[in-house]
Amino acid sequence: MNKHLQKRIEALLNQFDRATLTTCGPAGPQLSIVTYSVQGVQLHLEQLHGSDHLFNLETQPDLVLLTEGWRLHGHGHTNQQQATIVVTGARLHVLNGQHSVETIDF
Repeated sequence: MNKHLQKRIEALLNQFDRATLTTCGPAGPQLSIVTYSVQGVQLHLEQLHGSDHLFNLETQPDLVLLTEGWRLHGHGHTNQQQATIVVTGARLHVLNGQHSVETIDF
């Protein structure tokens, strides 16, 4: 990924520290507000041990994160010992209200 695009993505992700997380899997559709930190172009989400999101991501890594400014489609990899989800983005939609005004593919 070129440096300009990486900095643009990092700036967008750093606009907020909370997002709505959606996953689907054996525990069914799950939706919750989560806090996150940004490390490069990856997000790190803290979860409670035994979270249904962690359970879903064990078999179905696809997820969506939504804020007021963007929607991120990506894949979550779990670290069960720390109850952390590391999110690798696939596509980031920059939003203006409910409408996408720009799409960035990773």
